[in-house]
Amino acid sequence: MKTHVLLRACSAFLGLLPIALLAQEGATPGGQYYIHGIFNPTIADVQKVDRRPQALDTVLPERVVTYQVIPTQARLPIKVDSIAPAKLGISQTNERLYKGFVKLGYGIFNTPLGELYYDQGRNKKNSYGIHLKHMSSNGGLNDLGYSGYSFNNADAFYTLRLRNHAVKLRADYARRGVNYYGFREEGFDTLDLPVPGDILQVYNDLGFAAQVKSIYGDSTALAHDVKLDARYYTARTGSKETQVKFTADLSKRLDSETYAAVLLIDNNAYTGQPNDTLPSFRQNGTLIGLTPTVSTRGEKYVVRVGAGIYVDAMSKTTFHFYPQAYLSYSLFDDILVPYAGVDGQRMRNSYRSITQENPWTIPGPVLANSSKLYDIYGGLRGSLSSALGFDVRVSYTGWRDRLLYITDGFYSFGNQFNTVYDDVKVLDVSGDLTYDAGKGIRFHGRLDIFNYDTDDQAEPWNLPPYQLAIGARYSLRDKLIIELDAMLMGKRKAFTPIFDSVLDQTPDRTETVELNGFVDIHLGVEYRYTKRLSVFLQASNLSLSRYERWVSYPVQRGLVLGGASYAF
Repeated sequence: MKTHVLLRACSAFLGLLPIALLAQEGATPGGQYYIHGIFNPTIADVQKVDRRPQALDTVLPERVVTYQVIPTQARLPIKVDSIAPAKLGISQTNERLYKGFVKLGYGIFNTPLGELYYDQGRNKKNSYGIHLKHMSSNGGLNDLGYSGYSFNNADAFYTLRLRNHAVKLRADYARRGVNYYGFREEGFDTLDLPVPGDILQVYNDLGFAAQVKSIYGDSTALAHDVKLDARYYTARTGSKETQVKFTADLSKRLDSETYAAVLLIDNNAYTGQPNDTLPSFRQNGTLIGLTPTVSTRGEKYVVRVGAGIYVDAMSKTTFHFYPQAYLSYSLFDDILVPYAGVDGQRMRNSYRSITQENPWTIPGPVLANSSKLYDIYGGLRGSLSSALGFDVRVSYTGWRDRLLYITDGFYSFGNQFNTVYDDVKVLDVSGDLTYDAGKGIRFHGRLDIFNYDTDDQAEPWNLPPYQLAIGARYSLRDKLIIELDAMLMGKRKAFTPIFDSVLDQTPDRTETVELNGFVDIHLGVEYRYTKRLSVFLQASNLSLSRYERWVSYPVQRGLVLGGASYAF
């Protein structure tokens, strides 16, 4: 190994020697030196070391891991907190129910009030009860005909609860007396004629009803609600009506879908008697309707699709079909729920429904059923907080044969109303607001703004352009209860005939009268002296305005009524 190193060093020296001599030629005196020879370098073989990895089969010793707990004790200071005593309220599972309740009162204009409730009480198998009520008044309006009225009601019920069904029977009777006071007495006094005295109208309403309703605990069973209602309705002047109505409401739930159908069979037999001089006439008809629907409900949405199918056989047989649909979607955990839908149905106008809406209708009006061809609506409801809820809605409704009232000039001398039917389109923008402030304070309000488009009639007679209803309720520990309600109705147009003399048999001309808008405020106060005994005070029309809901028929200028109630 050393020999090879020595040879490499000599070779390097000999190679560098000419360079050194050349460099030395100009610097060192004496001349140049040349060395001649042959150099043959050689590289000896190298012995490489084999260092490839080799597996080392060695078993590592197992190391035992030990855990130790340091015995350290935390020292906590002892502190005793005082606990306020708790009052344990123990009440009965079911509060005591009184079987009877009587309410008596009296108001100005000679207005007595009497009401009685009595029922069986708490029973698991069956229940029964009766209800009686009377209210009357002499009206108290001057310069008009006698404006007295009276209301009498009596009804009784019996309910039998079976394992999966509830059977209910009901019978009721109502007698309502009104006077056609919508005329001015000075017209008769000027001509020295007696004021008409036989202007009293009495409506008698007798009804029987039977109902069988399922009360299954299983929601997937076929739920059903079957009703049979028969009514006999008469007027003192001779008109009468018999109506038998059968309805069956069926529904069944399968998973998230619900299938339902409502069957309606309504038969009505009506005999009209306009007055003593004209002959009576008859109108009989049967209305059959079927409303199938299917709905599905998800976590945030509700979808319902159906149709209203009707066959109306009154004067002639007609077929009617109305699409029905509904969709709603929940946003932000029901804080906002937008919804939209379309609806339609065939509606019966009976002598009973007409005179209950307007009791001063002529004794024998002509009947015609109405069709809600479509009701397209959409809106947004929700709750801004746990106490505030709202519902804003816009709808556009098309009516065929919409019922309207005009002042009659042929069967009476302008103090009764007749019926007309017209195709009407209605745009309704409405808003509903409720607020529960807690501690027994509640508010509610609703505003409707209407726009009408009539076909044959010049105006939508007696229909308001807007209507506002607001109310509030305050309860102080369920002892003192105060309720305040107000209704505001806009101006209405009324069609009325004009008689230049009370001797005229037919009107001389007709006019369109604009009825003023009005505000009717009602206040009710009740103080519960004990759980059984309470006293109350009610005041209506606090604005003391003699407004007219129907033309020529002003209301009482305020009514104050007070009394007491007792449970036994």
